[in-house]
Amino acid sequence: MLPDRFKFIVLFFALAVLVVSGIAQTTEKIPRTIFFDHEGKEVSNNEFVDIRMANFGYPDATIKKTLDDGTVEFWLQKIPQEGMAAPAFSVTTLGGRSVDLSQLKGKVVVMNFWFIACAYCRALQPKLNDFKAKFGSSEDVVFLAMTPDPVRELRQYLAKERFDFLHVADAGQLLSSFRFTGYPKNIVISRTGEIVYWRSTIHAWEKFESVVRRELAK
Repeated sequence: MLPDRFKFIVLFFALAVLVVSGIAQTTEKIPRTIFFDHEGKEVSNNEFVDIRMANFGYPDATIKKTLDDGTVEFWLQKIPQEGMAAPAFSVTTLGGRSVDLSQLKGKVVVMNFWFIACAYCRALQPKLNDFKAKFGSSEDVVFLAMTPDPVRELRQYLAKERFDFLHVADAGQLLSSFRFTGYPKNIVISRTGEIVYWRSTIHAWEKFESVVRRELAK
């Protein structure tokens, strides 16, 4: 006869084996979900969300496939703006600096379109500050924020809130040339003037950073 304490130990381990076995069986029953971009490259769930939300007003053309083993695949549409030439612009920043896209050839341009009353735009700004800080004082990348808000209101806002980009106010007409719907919009323009990143939400910050670093390496 086993002592009571040994009976307890044996029972404990028997129960533990049953629990682990049950978890394993449950896990096996949960189908995998995989996300692919338009080129067939697997992307993270965060990137999947960002791509689907890149153009709020566009019909969703995501294709869903369920394989024989239960795996669910989502195939995303191409973001149409990526690969297009960025619209030409020439602006003066809030600090008096002239910025002309044609003169920025050879530099990577990170742009943020926003407006003061947009709560999500404001919530994104501390993260955009941190993002900009990753690139230090590099002169090869320009961070530019544009808003349709007037100069006075923008100055009042920035007197209270930190946003480390260069700022352009009264930019409504210029923003319309980008033909987008929904704020905010986050864009990366390559050294050759092409749009290589076009997003509204940013959940996959690592993707955002990798695009900028890839373009800087060219």
